[in-house]
Amino acid sequence: MKAFILAAGRGSRLLTLTDDRPKCWVKLYDKPLIQWQLATLRKAGISDITIVTGYLSDAFNILGVSLAHNPEWADTNMVESLFSAEPDFGDDILVCYADIVYEPRILENISKSTAAISIVADRSWHSYWQQRFDDPLSDAETFRANADGTITDIGQKPKTINEIQGQYVGLLRFRGEGIAALKTARKRIFSTPPSWMGGRKPAKAYMTDILQVLIEGGYPPIAVDVHGGWVEIDTPSDLDVARKITHPADDGTLRIVDARTNKAPA
Repeated sequence: MKAFILAAGRGSRLLTLTDDRPKCWVKLYDKPLIQWQLATLRKAGISDITIVTGYLSDAFNILGVSLAHNPEWADTNMVESLFSAEPDFGDDILVCYADIVYEPRILENISKSTAAISIVADRSWHSYWQQRFDDPLSDAETFRANADGTITDIGQKPKTINEIQGQYVGLLRFRGEGIAALKTARKRIFSTPPSWMGGRKPAKAYMTDILQVLIEGGYPPIAVDVHGGWVEIDTPSDLDVARKITHPADDGTLRIVDARTNKAPA
């Protein structure tokens, strides 16, 4: 399995914290976010890692991993950043957002998936969102799945809490025919942009846009369920929340509160 970390964006919601560094170089405790994620990937035995850069790309020269670059980072989004590394895809890829930190157990779960397309879904998302936002619905997206985990709807603006059975974490995997389906879905977005994109240019497609295209094209992702075990850093207040629900472990990774027990795993 190859890992691709999407780290092209600036992270403007972090305000002055990203004036002189990429978003994933913002520190949580004594280490940048990207270093926490690399430690977790390597602990899971994943050593073939490519980071897709954009904003202040020179910051990544010391990481000792492969690099790809999205020169259009300011005018594109996650999908185009991923496809900046398309020549290196292979037949089994793990796609990771650079602004998240997660426990090794999250990787263990998605590594066990045999689906062509699988995505990590936090089924206990609401308690975490309540800590991050005054109104959890303000930043949540629709997520609905069948009993077998097949995802039927993702990434839209919800009207009620009932439209959200989980939250997309920003960690997904494509295997075999799933990679071919991913490439086909991107071509479809460029040829016929879906109506839900609201006029956004195809180059501005979100990852959830392409996932919804896959659903409608007969290649629905399968949800890999988790309950907490991850944090996302979009704003300075997210850093405050993260410090409350995480603690560094002896192995160089983070331990994060399990949303079901409100306790950090041993």
